[in-house]
Amino acid sequence: DLKRYCNEKGIGLIGDLPFYVSYDSSDVWANPHLYLLDKSLEPIGVAGTPPDYFSEEGQSWGNPLYDWKAMKKEKYDWWVKRIAFHLKHHDALRIDHFRGFEKFWYIPNDETKDARKGHWEKGPGLDLFEQYEKQFGSAPIIAEDLGTVDDNFYSFLEASGFPGMRVMQFAFDGYSNSHHLPHNYIHNSVAYTGTHDNNTTLGWIWDMSEEIRSQACDYCHIPLSEWGQGG
Repeated sequence: DLKRYCNEKGIGLIGDLPFYVSYDSSDVWANPHLYLLDKSLEPIGVAGTPPDYFSEEGQSWGNPLYDWKAMKKEKYDWWVKRIAFHLKHHDALRIDHFRGFEKFWYIPNDETKDARKGHWEKGPGLDLFEQYEKQFGSAPIIAEDLGTVDDNFYSFLEASGFPGMRVMQFAFDGYSNSHHLPHNYIHNSVAYTGTHDNNTTLGWIWDMSEEIRSQACDYCHIPLSEWGQGG
């Protein structure tokens, strides 16, 4: 009902889908064969990320990892149904940690407290989305492409055809040619002021250094006096 009401007003809804699910979830307990679990149904490895600009120690999220070989045998039916369900309620769907489809960070279960001891494993690639398209047509997906990414991932994203993200708060980092600066945006991208990992825009501009604040205000043609500078 909400989606219908918004659409009537010319407004579209963007959903936000986590890449992983919780270990203590109906998804895992109803489909244990689709996850990397041992005979006691305990995770043999957990999800996370290596060290990046958000965390020098990396991040261990604790989510169980998908058994992509098992999912492929079922033509990724669980993922296809998951995406289809959410697109009934949204006009587009942002998938968090999209890079996990290309490769994912595997942290052994005995090293869950130290994300640095993980390693990369190959993801399912675009086969999953091809299976979705066979049943439902092209998916209006927004790919979260932040964090630790490389040229291989950007090639993967380009091949997918899905738009990536540009985040205004990431643009002013002291480098003049950041791809998050609006004049560097490519056509196939979706622009955000910030994400759930960031401060509010007001908090962000107050907390930044004077040099970066001046850079941001100059770029946006905002007088510094409007932010309490110079009177």
